Amino acid sequence: CKTELEKELRFLTFNVWQEGTSVNNGLEKIRDVILETTPDVVCFVEVRNYDKQDWTTKIVRALKESGQHYYRGYVGGDVSFISKYKLTNGKLIYTNTDKGTVVNFDMNIGGNYIVVSGMHLDYTYYASNLPRGYNGGDPNWKMIDDGSGKPLPKTNVDTVQQYNLKSTRDEAILSFINAVKNETKPVFLMGDFNEPSWLDWTANTKNMFDHHGVVLPWQTTHELDKAGFKDAYRTFFPNEVTHPGFTWPAYAHERRSTSWTPLADERDRIDYIFYKGKEIQLIDAALVGPKKLYVYNKLNDDNTAQEKFMGETLEWPSDHKAVFARFAFTFNRQ
Repeated sequence: CKTELEKELRFLTFNVWQEGTSVNNGLEKIRDVILETTPDVVCFVEVRNYDKQDWTTKIVRALKESGQHYYRGYVGGDVSFISKYKLTNGKLIYTNTDKGTVVNFDMNIGGNYIVVSGMHLDYTYYASNLPRGYNGGDPNWKMIDDGSGKPLPKTNVDTVQQYNLKSTRDEAILSFINAVKNETKPVFLMGDFNEPSWLDWTANTKNMFDHHGVVLPWQTTHELDKAGFKDAYRTFFPNEVTHPGFTWPAYAHERRSTSWTPLADERDRIDYIFYKGKEIQLIDAALVGPKKLYVYNKLNDDNTAQEKFMGETLEWPSDHKAVFARFAFTFNRQ
């Protein structure tokens, strides 16, 4: 007979800033974030495996010593997973040295499967710097001087978009979309895209956050939308003015400014959880980490009053905030 299995799962995407080496006791701080948020599956970004040591094994071991059992998922590049459920059929969908990693795994939930995908996209040609009056890695990361020592914003939409497409982000996202286009299982995509959302740089925000009038359908998130994927944070919090959802540049414990544009407001939402599939209900979403970010090279918590945070009192180990989402599933079983 046909029955239904109902299940809730908690997802976390977390750029761990060179696997925690950028702060003191980084591994322990990352462990504490996991213990605080109790996710079922975590996508880690900036996994380097320094000194030929498998970092994902190290975080699994640290969590086990704290009473939490996770399975490990790693097939290459700088993205890895841990999960309360077994991860199988790992595939490296896209890799380009330090300019992008996309991986897919099947996750077995009591004989039912979902696809979990992790992504870290090219950080160069960081085009959202241009409207802020800074270069985005080509030819350099320096300020575009207006002649008086202040940033000169580049606001022509075509120019910004053309610059953006010089990155490998569009190739990586196309590889992912093609890899899952015939997938019948639910698909969850997490990671650091190094690109804002087309749902955030809108007419409503064109005069905020140093967008300087720019309204832009950013490529990667727009392509995912066209492919039927939903952005968990923006679906749960649809107002980009009251809930901007900034994940960058975050305050990191005992570190100086993480900002790359000290004379501009570079706050953006560049870390995401996307989902696609039938019988999926989004129950909750939140930012994970400190409320404060760097704006004009100084910490403040402006525009966060209505945001939902988890783990905001933890000693934070990264220059990115993490993103949390909780889903309910209904699996049909024969």
